[in-house]
Amino acid sequence: MRPSLVPAADRQHGIFSRSQALGAGYTEREIKALTRPDGEWAVVRMGVYCQRDFLEPLDARARWLLKDRAAVLSSRRPAVLSHDSAARLLQLDTLDPPSAASHLTLHGLRGTRTNSGLTRHRDLQPLCVERVDDLVATSYARTAIDIARWHGYRHGLVAIDSARWLGVPEADFAAELDRMRHHPHIARAHAALADSDDGAESVLESLGRELVASLGIGEVQTQFAIRLTGGRVVWCDIRVGCHLFECEGMLKLIPADRGGVASETPEAVVWKQQARRTDICSEGFGMSRIVWADCFGSGRDRARERLRKEYEVTEARFGRTPAPHLLEFAEANPRRPTSRLWTPGIGRAA
Repeated sequence: MRPSLVPAADRQHGIFSRSQALGAGYTEREIKALTRPDGEWAVVRMGVYCQRDFLEPLDARARWLLKDRAAVLSSRRPAVLSHDSAARLLQLDTLDPPSAASHLTLHGLRGTRTNSGLTRHRDLQPLCVERVDDLVATSYARTAIDIARWHGYRHGLVAIDSARWLGVPEADFAAELDRMRHHPHIARAHAALADSDDGAESVLESLGRELVASLGIGEVQTQFAIRLTGGRVVWCDIRVGCHLFECEGMLKLIPADRGGVASETPEAVVWKQQARRTDICSEGFGMSRIVWADCFGSGRDRARERLRKEYEVTEARFGRTPAPHLLEFAEANPRRPTSRLWTPGIGRAA
């Protein structure tokens, strides 16, 4: 890359536009050669490029963030990242969308247009926004509500759960819903917020809670605290009566250097999980395990039948209500997430 183009690429996290390349002295013929499949530049979005060796090591999320940046850079009108793009920037947990795309929201009469992997939304109302580094996105609450409207109830439930786990108060969602009461598909967002919870630490915990709620066996509580023999305190994902439901994903078994969260060997992780389960059940609880495959398709139907049977066994053995001292301890020891919303890296823009 010529020195005259480097400052622009540095300011824009590695990307630059065709006009910036032309301004740096490149010709149309050179740009065409550089953007061939074997060229030095990769096409991020029409008219926006980056060095190919910069793009190759990026994972899927980072590549989409680059596409989102390119969408803002190439927009002819002021625009903010929204929907899936805002969720990526704000690090909200989401389900994979039916079709991946970048999303921008611009000021204008309401309407939506999708072209070449970019969806442009228009809204006449002022937007609450968040600034992350040099990018501006819709607020946490607005982003989660937009995902519910655009993708449906389950996607919205996951996104709203994630925002609430980060610390977004319910009042923020209520305020956005009131301002957006005439927006399309707002009923989906209302339903997702009504069923949301601030105790879902992951996508699987949101889906697991939805699965348990569909059984109709009683009130669902998240992050239930139990003090084990020896004084150790653990928080269980989901509780109904005397039965606990633990959501167990593969990430717990995969080392961090391979994209997981495990700091020990899979054997050690599984052994500790079994010991933890034994200690918890000795306090007067039954337990079921929920995995990703239990939440979708035919696996969901089989899981509902299994979970109901396991719950009935626990109810017959321990009754419907835990001992008073267990409920009192859980009430006095709510789960406090270590990762909160308001961190130095993320501040409000307006």
